[in-house]
Amino acid sequence: MRSSKIRHFALALLCLLLTPALSALVAGASNMFPLEPPDTSSPRNTLESFLYYSNEFHKVMRTEKEDEVMVREMRQRAERCFDLSDVAPTIRGGVALESLLRLREILDRIPLPDMAEVPDGEAIRMRDVPVWRIPHTEIKIGRVESGPRLGAYLFTAETVDSLDEFYDEVRDLPYKSGAAQGIYEEYIYSSGWLVPDGLIARLPGWMRVGYMGQAVWQWVGLGLTILLSGLVLLPLLRRHRSWRSRGTTRTWRLGRLTFPLAAMGLCLLDNHIINTQINITGRVLTVTTMLLEAALTVFAAWAILVAGNVITNGIIASQKIREEALNADVIRLLGRLISFGLVFALFYRVGGYFGLPVTAVFASAGIAGVAVALAARETLANFFGGVSIFMDRPFRAGDYIVLDSGERGEVRAVGMRSTRLLTRDDVMITIPNSVITNVKIVNQSAPEPHFRVRIKIGVAYGSDLDRVEATLMAAATGNGLIMANPEPRVRLRSFGDSSIDYELLVWATRPHDRGRVTHELNREIYRRFTEESIEIPFPQRDVRMRGE
Repeated sequence: MRSSKIRHFALALLCLLLTPALSALVAGASNMFPLEPPDTSSPRNTLESFLYYSNEFHKVMRTEKEDEVMVREMRQRAERCFDLSDVAPTIRGGVALESLLRLREILDRIPLPDMAEVPDGEAIRMRDVPVWRIPHTEIKIGRVESGPRLGAYLFTAETVDSLDEFYDEVRDLPYKSGAAQGIYEEYIYSSGWLVPDGLIARLPGWMRVGYMGQAVWQWVGLGLTILLSGLVLLPLLRRHRSWRSRGTTRTWRLGRLTFPLAAMGLCLLDNHIINTQINITGRVLTVTTMLLEAALTVFAAWAILVAGNVITNGIIASQKIREEALNADVIRLLGRLISFGLVFALFYRVGGYFGLPVTAVFASAGIAGVAVALAARETLANFFGGVSIFMDRPFRAGDYIVLDSGERGEVRAVGMRSTRLLTRDDVMITIPNSVITNVKIVNQSAPEPHFRVRIKIGVAYGSDLDRVEATLMAAATGNGLIMANPEPRVRLRSFGDSSIDYELLVWATRPHDRGRVTHELNREIYRRFTEESIEIPFPQRDVRMRGE
């Protein structure tokens, strides 16, 4: 007897210890194949799968201790019975859940045919059944003709798009026996943790009345969310404009990113609050989500462009590159190309996310781009001329150049479209890069920045040549515009008809000083020749008259 009690006690203790393990095993058995899709091989199997999984979804949702894993799995399998190919990915999750709840509410109110009357796999093999319609309704289950769900029988895209209208028509009909009642109304008028259920319960009755599928309090919450976001963004926008217009010595103006980044964050926050806390549903949610996603895309593109501008300007300032230099233009060009490339990739990705035919749109844009390129061939020629100047570096900003046509001046700016030249007469000449790359250019500042000045002078025959050369060298010394190294030189060039021809060679510090150096040297040579009594001859002719 005593041993029997001991055995019973041990068995009870063993059962008590094994109960959690057995429960986990049973739960695991129900969740053994989490990736198994619903059977959609025929209209009958699709209808049965939807009814089963949606029913299980309702049961798990109504249990006291909700199993989130089971809720997600039952929901996903029921949603896979819909053809959502025409729904934009950005709203596909919300549309799928609402379609599940609406269709279940509809099917719980209307008579369904006997399952033996619904075409199964054998009926499909015997005869072609592309579409099957639930009798006395417009709810259709059709075969998918393309895409990843090829061959599956799903509730058609037209049915999904019309479920809200179908629900409005049957919502006043009584439920069938055993149906889960009011789960759709409970879903659309519920709220998230941010809005307590007790607060909603204490609201006046008119605040809980539904309009266009949303309760009045939900409309109020939607309006307040958008209004508060606008009030937050308005001062940030004013600050952004002040940063943009105000000059600054900072190399990296990162403050300009504050507004677009804050706007992006508010778009994401508003989308979360509206979707999960206020629980806006239906077409209102579709429109609101689309607008917020579009705004998020615009602000993201704005942030990319501003970031590219901040980075390029920061690099130019930190490297102490002149604003008018070609290097600065090239850095800006590369920054803009990268920024526009990222914006292009963003819009391409987001376009597909919104369900737009981005491939066709960008193909049309490519054709239009070819037409624009043909119309703007001169602009493109100037652009590639600027690229050629950047690659070859025949001159740069600050160099003194002489063009084939005779213009001479300092290069003030080398852009991607044109080059600006300032002459000694303070006249600005703008030359298209397509022109300047196809003419002969003399760069007087390269490879060395100094410039040789030649002064030609003739002295009379019979002059003391040593004294002449010493005087010329003395005239060249002591002038601040003339370089000491290389030192000045005096060369006897030729014996002319009336004079011995000399040439004084000096090097000016800059090509800009050629005229001034020539002027000062000529004055100094004349003065010293006068002091030294060195004659500067001039051509003379003796004319003799013969008498007749």
